[in-house]
Amino acid sequence: MNHKLRTLPYFVAACFAAPLHGACAQTTLPEVTVTAQAAQETGYEAVDSAAATKVNAALRDIPQAVNVVPLSVLRDQNATSLQDALQNVPGLGFSVGDGQRDQVAIRGFSAISDQFVDGVRDDALYFRDLSNVERVEVLKGPASVLYGRGSAGGLVNSVTRKPQEQPVRQLGATVGSDGQLRTEFDLGAASKGKQVLVRITGALEDSDGFRNQSFVKRQALAPSATLRLGRATSLTLQADYLRDKRLADQGVPSYQGRPVDVPIETYYGAANGAERAFVESKVASGTATLDHVFNDGLKLHSVLRRYDFQLDRNYTGIGSISTGAKPTVSISQTHRTRDEDGYYLQNELSQRLAFGAIQHQLLYGLEIGRQHKAELLRAKNNVATYDLFNPVLAVLPAIPDSVVPGADNKNRFDIAAGYLQDLASIGTHWKVLAGLRYDQLKQQRDDRTARNIDLQRTDHTVSPRLGAVYQPDSTLALYASYSKSFQPIADSFVFRINSDDLKPTVTANKEVGAKVDLGGKASLTASLFDMSQTNIQVADPVNTGFALPVGKQRTRGMELTFAGELARGWELLAGYAFLHGRIEESTERTSAGTPFRGNTPSLTPRHAANLWLKHKLGERFYVAAGGQAAAARYASPDDLTTLPGYGVLNLGAGYSGEQLEVTLTLKNLLDRRFFVSAHSGANDYNMPGDPRTLVASVRYRF
Repeated sequence: MNHKLRTLPYFVAACFAAPLHGACAQTTLPEVTVTAQAAQETGYEAVDSAAATKVNAALRDIPQAVNVVPLSVLRDQNATSLQDALQNVPGLGFSVGDGQRDQVAIRGFSAISDQFVDGVRDDALYFRDLSNVERVEVLKGPASVLYGRGSAGGLVNSVTRKPQEQPVRQLGATVGSDGQLRTEFDLGAASKGKQVLVRITGALEDSDGFRNQSFVKRQALAPSATLRLGRATSLTLQADYLRDKRLADQGVPSYQGRPVDVPIETYYGAANGAERAFVESKVASGTATLDHVFNDGLKLHSVLRRYDFQLDRNYTGIGSISTGAKPTVSISQTHRTRDEDGYYLQNELSQRLAFGAIQHQLLYGLEIGRQHKAELLRAKNNVATYDLFNPVLAVLPAIPDSVVPGADNKNRFDIAAGYLQDLASIGTHWKVLAGLRYDQLKQQRDDRTARNIDLQRTDHTVSPRLGAVYQPDSTLALYASYSKSFQPIADSFVFRINSDDLKPTVTANKEVGAKVDLGGKASLTASLFDMSQTNIQVADPVNTGFALPVGKQRTRGMELTFAGELARGWELLAGYAFLHGRIEESTERTSAGTPFRGNTPSLTPRHAANLWLKHKLGERFYVAAGGQAAAARYASPDDLTTLPGYGVLNLGAGYSGEQLEVTLTLKNLLDRRFFVSAHSGANDYNMPGDPRTLVASVRYRF
């Protein structure tokens, strides 16, 4: 076990030592009054969220689009990955993520680093597990006002399962027709006086897939404990460990503007993929959350999170493709390791004040953090050549340590920020949300290759947000908002000689919309938005190795969502997105010599829709149907490879008793051939979607 992960057992022991001692000794403590976690959501509608404001607020009071995928939907669809969950959110495009990580584009803008857990940044690049997730929230539009750098198109926030007063005792198993085999558990209890709450979740997976050589081996463990330290104070301790190893599969290459026409299981890699083409991630984190209620109008929320991330990635890549009577493709081989650690400390004070007819819900926040990120990469080109349409894979040896590294660097990020937000209620019809955040972000890179291009930069940024909501009655809310986000160019540390001299990219969003409450059991949201990003870094066509901040991208669009009860016994989660994206400024040209200017951004379909409809048959049984559809998308911004539009139909059925729960899903009923994701920055990594697949889950509560 790596020395950085050795502390995990001690953290777990600390989480549980106090609860067990309190339970065994049966110590009598004073009565406490702490708001318990809400009961598990059983419907498809979410009425509130903390993603947009960092304080729990009704969605109809927020002048910004927020999509929530609750646990009930995740279970009805047998979702086990973040991509499964996000299929229920309109306006998203999926990236193959180098076969290494969860990655999406939101409203046409990359969200590669815009992952959060309970509102705290989680930007390590890996595949997340849902065994400890209560709901997934997607905040649309820039969010630097609360979250700092990134979030151009929006962000994804996973809300974890917390200890609760009610006992939790559940075991589950999932099997699939493509070789999926997964078990989960969720166990929780409370001490006699309810002063100590404990919970532990976890999963074990050993699955195959429809792709040749595909495999996933995963172990997840997440213990937590809440200690009620008094009438108004609670401390929640959480630990999380994930080990994920799988085939480093990036799909199929492109040929003549389309993904190559081969069987969807065709894998372009190594014959010994399990040894020479795999990605293994290890992630460990510990979080301590302190909540204290001073009085009805003043509350403290303080979070300290520490994480370690290790990546061992061995993978093959697509080189040149020859045309002719018998096209071939050359294969490269790469070994990349990453070693990261960091911490974040967030202190937030929320306050309620009243001045006449104006009610204020204020949020004062301070955040500090530090991250260390190290990378080492060795690569060899032309290690094998395959027939493009019938690859016979070669057994590849390991890359020797004598190969000169193409990347070898250590990076440090120091974050210090302060923010202020006011959600003001003016009379009975108006609400105004205003916020401002100041960030100081220091970045340093120690380049240990022969180039020795060390980089350092300090950015001082101010991120504003202003929105207004008009509520003429209790069912309708009309809103308008403006917000900005920033993303330092050096954050990705692309090797351009002057990368650390360039200002951050800036994304601005103007949005109007309506939120309708349909009888208290469902909601309808419509939004129109105009997002633009400036200062995008592009290669200097005159000075080789330098960059120019002249890129500009814009997306205009509309989104419609429905969540909740359609009629008695009918639940619906549905969405539609219209996205008109355009690269408005760029000096670069594609490999075909055509300009990027005027192109459509990658992974941005003009039309996309999702739907999941559930009908209850009495008290115990249900049936469901739904699917996803998307118009054609481009694999990368050069617009040289098109992923054809598609539509897939999924079916579901289930039984829910007092102790036993059974869920069946049939994905891609018509066995359509389609491509669900691409690279977003290259054309030769296009991932086919699942063929017709039957998945069954059983959960037992005891």
